[in-house]
Amino acid sequence: MEPWSFNQPVLLNKTRHASSVLVWTLVGATGLTTLWAFWAPLPETVMVQGKLQPLRPAQAVTAPVAGVVDQVTVKEGQQVQAGTVLLHFDTQKATAQRDAGRISLASLERQFKVNQVLLGEGLQNALTPEERELYRNQEQEQRGRQSSEAASLARSQVRIQGLERSIATAETVAERYQQLLQAGASSELQVLSARERLAQLQSDLEAERRDEQRLSANQAAGIASRNVSLRKENERLRQQMQVLRRQISEAELLLESSSLTASTDGVVFDLQVRPGSVVQRGDSNRPLLRIVPTDPLQAKVYLPNSAIGFVQIGQRADISLIAFPAGDFSDLPATVQRIGSDALTPEQQRRELGLDAQGLHFPAVLKLSSQTLQVGRRSLPLQAGMSLTASLHLRDRRFISAITGLFDDKRRSLERLR
Repeated sequence: MEPWSFNQPVLLNKTRHASSVLVWTLVGATGLTTLWAFWAPLPETVMVQGKLQPLRPAQAVTAPVAGVVDQVTVKEGQQVQAGTVLLHFDTQKATAQRDAGRISLASLERQFKVNQVLLGEGLQNALTPEERELYRNQEQEQRGRQSSEAASLARSQVRIQGLERSIATAETVAERYQQLLQAGASSELQVLSARERLAQLQSDLEAERRDEQRLSANQAAGIASRNVSLRKENERLRQQMQVLRRQISEAELLLESSSLTASTDGVVFDLQVRPGSVVQRGDSNRPLLRIVPTDPLQAKVYLPNSAIGFVQIGQRADISLIAFPAGDFSDLPATVQRIGSDALTPEQQRRELGLDAQGLHFPAVLKLSSQTLQVGRRSLPLQAGMSLTASLHLRDRRFISAITGLFDDKRRSLERLR
């Protein structure tokens, strides 16, 4: 058999069907893409940082009085109930301080009351037997000083009286010598001697009178000086008694509050003291420890100024905990519960967000849907202080608006450059 073959040449013409399909496919895809760009929603979200915290802030526990810690009865991370004893103070020093203070205060009060009576500002009948004995001793001492001054003044007055009598006699003698001199019965020397004797007595009298005035002034000044001294001493005693009463009150307060207890339920955190630690009263800069309340946890985040206008109360958020990577664990749903009415101050922003944070930030609180993170059949408990990232859906934009927004930004940049 002969092989089959074409007896005449065959001409093949290209069909236009395939190219038409390709063109219309491209046109349709372009049209659909354009329609999708105009109508397809593009969700706009914001990622914010924050951390978990209880509803109530951690409570700083300070010492009610200054003292020395004797025993710490709790440990870091321990769960405590309201009324649980946290630590005991050393009461030996407080007891000794209270007893010594009471003894010193009683002695000062006795001296103060005696001084009041010596000044004439208190009643002797109000004194106790011990105070009366002290009063009599001081009164006798005071009278002894006054008697010595009075005796010196009395002796001076007696000398003045004697000099006055001697002067009167000397005047009489001088007059008689003068009469005898005129009659020729006496010499002129006798007259001069009598007059000299009279002048000497008058000089002694003037000196004694000045001495009397000095003694009298000293006596009056001594009484006034003693009164001033007594008043100054009473003022000093009053100040010392106030100091002693305050020390006694602090010692009694320490004895009454020798055991420091928790005022709320929570977990012990940041324990700073141990047996032998010296603590100061109410030192808020160095608290003894902190108690984190066992309240339900909430997420505190900080919204940037560009997103604050789109966030509303009740809005949904998805929380991813730094301790549980999102690739291995699911997000934790939450809702916006509270939004701050004012932005953070620069100091607050540096403390909460660090130096890298730019622009204004507003605090917000997210309510968690669960207090545990579910992983299969396991429930992982959440802890206060865990860092997190929250994703909040702000709005739905058209894809085309996002594209045009980029061009608008570029155009504005060029306009600003011009």
